[in-house]
Amino acid sequence: MLDRRCFMTAAGAATALASTPGFAQVADDRLYGYPGIVRPFTTDVYRERRARLMAQMKDGVAVVYGPREINLGSNTAPIDGAASDFFYLTGIRDVAGAAILLAPGERYREVLFLPNRNPDTDRYEGVSLPIGGEVRRRTGFERVTRIGGLGPALIEIAARAGKMRYLGPLVSPDAAVPRELELYGKVAARAPGTSTVNNSGLIRAMRTAKEPREIELIRKAIAATGVGMRAAMQAARPGMTEEQLRIVIEDGFRRAGTNRLAFPTIVGVARNSTVLHYQDGNNVIRAGDLILCDIGAEVDYYAADVTRTFPVDGRFTPEQRGIYETVLAAQEAAASRLRAGAVYDDAQVAANQVMDRAGHRDDFWHGLGHFVGLDVHDVGDYAKPLPAGAVVTIEPGIYLPERQIGVRIEDDFLITATGAENMSRAIPRTVAEVEAAMRR
Repeated sequence: MLDRRCFMTAAGAATALASTPGFAQVADDRLYGYPGIVRPFTTDVYRERRARLMAQMKDGVAVVYGPREINLGSNTAPIDGAASDFFYLTGIRDVAGAAILLAPGERYREVLFLPNRNPDTDRYEGVSLPIGGEVRRRTGFERVTRIGGLGPALIEIAARAGKMRYLGPLVSPDAAVPRELELYGKVAARAPGTSTVNNSGLIRAMRTAKEPREIELIRKAIAATGVGMRAAMQAARPGMTEEQLRIVIEDGFRRAGTNRLAFPTIVGVARNSTVLHYQDGNNVIRAGDLILCDIGAEVDYYAADVTRTFPVDGRFTPEQRGIYETVLAAQEAAASRLRAGAVYDDAQVAANQVMDRAGHRDDFWHGLGHFVGLDVHDVGDYAKPLPAGAVVTIEPGIYLPERQIGVRIEDDFLITATGAENMSRAIPRTVAEVEAAMRR
């Protein structure tokens, strides 16, 4: 079900960006019907991305589906991850059941297919605009039609071009077959001589190397995340629950201009700090506890992901401090290996070496990190050299359930030609910085 009733984007951040070239203007209340304006950039940005993609395709035809459902009333993930390629190429974030067709050799090289109109549904979910000039203006597509025409159009073009290019992610054998591949199989059975070509890396590579405008939004998401994290450090007291501290964090996001979460907020104390994706929140914080906060705000669909671990009493015990310093050393060793052309696994090796020397390799239970962007776990090929403009997390941790100690430090790093910039460095991170931030 599509719920548009309580949709909010990052109003403060959007207002600040409204006059910036390439960023979409904030709509006023006269804007009516769906699709609305593309977000967060202008139509020419998305048109240029599609042109760049088709230049790499050279020939053939490809389909990219949008999300099956969108819940814009939620403050987390209104766009499902499998469809974020569609959002990256169109900026259309308020229509479920759409698709685009890309055909470099055709008169109409790009076609947007929108779902059929349903007057009864429109009464509950908002009016779908008729196909016409207003839809073309808002979306930036010269040719727009209804989704029922996708199959006939694809088979006609595929018969001429001979190739259907698959642009989506590869999935495991036990996963559902991606909709694009399912459609290509039906077309191939009806158009002899057509073949499917694997181009799953094309959009991934484009999305991995962030444009400056994307990096600007990630920085704003990190800044909002920092407001929430500092608020948690200041507010933490024995007797609070994890849930109460979560509310403090997310209120900080709102004060920074966004009510959107990149992922559900994680606040775990004592033994719960050793549970990687802990979500309960009912435990009471006690004197002597370490608090692990894995949090991320989102601004115009671009994510931040930052983790800090801090003592509720405002000072680390000697044992806590020793573990914390080991995790920090592992992160810094990993960061020193990152630069354009490096392979991410080199950073993992560096972090592992620090953990080995400290005797904590077996207490580091997860991978070193992930790409960040439109999705908090964004697309990227860990086996290939990192490009300048990629944003990755480095998040080593040590987890000792029997000691009720879990420590993770996570920051977002921008890959540059000469190294890596810690984009979240301003959020208190060292022992001294954390303790100073907690002084009341």
